[in-house]
Amino acid sequence: MLKVINSIRNDVEGSNGKCESRCNKTAGAEKVYEKKEYIILKVKKGYIVYNTKKEFENGHTHLQSFEMSKTIIDNSIKKKRPKTNNIYLIESHIRVTNDSKYKQILEELIEAKKQKTKDNKYHNRSYCNAC
Repeated sequence: MLKVINSIRNDVEGSNGKCESRCNKTAGAEKVYEKKEYIILKVKKGYIVYNTKKEFENGHTHLQSFEMSKTIIDNSIKKKRPKTNNIYLIESHIRVTNDSKYKQILEELIEAKKQKTKDNKYHNRSYCNAC
């Protein structure tokens, strides 16, 4: 079972003196994991990975899996190239990292994946010769 480390609650006081938690997208989120400057927040539908050294708008990503959230944090800390072919997950690495060299490597990886078309993929010669 996962133990909750800390609960995040940042209510904003409106002009009428009442708290307005809907302004803060992390209101009601629970911090469930922390490693170096990265934290994982549990929200209604999934998890948010957030780099505390960046502004929230530019330094967070939404994921469905806790394990994938931890993997993105570990890859970002160790500057490891992600094994996934999923462009969204590679973009998630870019959003949470601070390292510009690592970010450049990931952007080149995305470009390479976008350049790949069906014509560049392997074809079985005996099957294609029959066409």
